[in-house]
Formats: sequence, C-alpha cells, structure tokens
Amino acid sequence: MKRIFLIFFLLIFSVSLVSDSLNLVEIQKKEKERRKKLSKSKYVLTNDKLIEYTLKKSKTFVEAEVKKITEVKTAKTPKKKISERSTEQYWRNRLNILNKNIEGLKGSIQKSQSALNRESSNFLVAATPSLQQQIKMNIDRLSKQISELKATLVKFEANKEAFFREARKEGVLPGWLR
Repeated sequence: MKRIFLIFFLLIFSVSLVSDSLNLVEIQKKEKERRKKLSKSKYVLTNDKLIEYTLKKSKTFVEAEVKKITEVKTAKTPKKKISERSTEQYWRNRLNILNKNIEGLKGSIQKSQSALNRESSNFLVAATPSLQQQIKMNIDRLSKQISELKATLVKFEANKEAFFREARKEGVLPGWLR
C-alpha cells in the first residue's frame, strides 16, 4: 500500500512539474516576442556613462544649492565692504614684517657679539694702559648695546605671540600664517 501511494504521489508530482515547465517555456517564448517588438533604445547605459551622469546630476544639484544659498545671503544682507583685516595678504605682510625685524635684531646681536669678542681679545693684547682704557670703554658700550638689543628682541617675540593670539581671535586661517 505504501508503494502504491508513493508511486501515485510521484506520478502526480511529475505531471505537475511537466505542466509547469511547459508553462515556463511558453512564458519565455512570449517574453522573447515582446522584446523583439520593442524598439531598441538609442542609448546604452554603461558603468562609465552612469558615473558621468551621476556626477553631472550632483554637480548641477550642488550648483543649484550654492546659487540658492548665495541668493538668500545677498537678499538678506547688504553687500559689505571687505575689511583689510580679513585678507590673507594683510596677515602675511604683518607676519613678514615681524619676522624680518626679529631676524634683523638677531643679526645685529651676532655682529655686536663678534665685535665684543674682538675687543676682549684686543684688551688682553694691549700694551699701554691708555689703550686698555679705550678698549674697556668700547667693551662696556658693546655690552650695553647687546643687552638693549636682547631686550628689544624679547619685546618683538612677545609682539609676535600677541600677533598670533590676535589672528586666532580674528579667525585667520592657519595656512595664512606659515
């Protein structure tokens, strides 16, 4: 009995499969005919064209958004004159002037130090007390000059630090101060 039931079940199942496969074959033929009737598209969409298309779309979208934003900004706020302090050139010029002053002071300190070293050597070699007296006055003058230059250098370096603080408060871009 079990065998008969199993054979009967397999027979029904195989008939249904065959009928379904016939239906699928018919559906496939109909689909091919439908596609033949359709006109071929003029455009072939490839990956490259798809990327190009999406870039154009996004670019026009971004341009439209930028245009809207600028229209809103110009409509709401009257045109302001650009402040001199908001330009890159202004900040770069100020920094260059500070750096040149600092480098000039460092060069002056070095020259004065070299002169002081020469005078100290001459003092030891000087034979007469009057010549030693004159060299001693030059050494004192150069020492005073070097100390004044160093004090000025400290002020300029403090000014440079204050300049950087001011620039940060004004919202200057870091690349402008390099």
